[in-house]
Amino acid sequence: MDPGIYKIIHFVGLIVLFLGIGSLITTDPKKPASFRLPAMIHGIGLLLILVSGFGLQAKLKLGFPVWMISKLVILLALGGSIALIKRKVLPPAAIYFLAIVLGGIAAYLGFSNSMLLRP
Repeated sequence: MDPGIYKIIHFVGLIVLFLGIGSLITTDPKKPASFRLPAMIHGIGLLLILVSGFGLQAKLKLGFPVWMISKLVILLALGGSIALIKRKVLPPAAIYFLAIVLGGIAAYLGFSNSMLLRP
């Protein structure tokens, strides 16, 4: 498959992930029926990012550089944000800020270290 397709899937996954995080923050975790769809959207976004990222890595034969491992750690943190939201460990504004900062760092790592991802 063309690496550009992986790039598009990766960006769509990012959009879906952040849509899921925003939806999770606005729903009530005490009502499982209202929490289910945003949780599924969150998981689908994570899956799209993971599959397309590893597809891109295999297609470009990148190996596992430090920046890619850092992006995996950030993805793990964004995936764990669902627990922070459900247990109300942090206020919603802090979770929004944390998600934006982590997303920005991941974007910087991707754009600055991969020739294909540069505009």
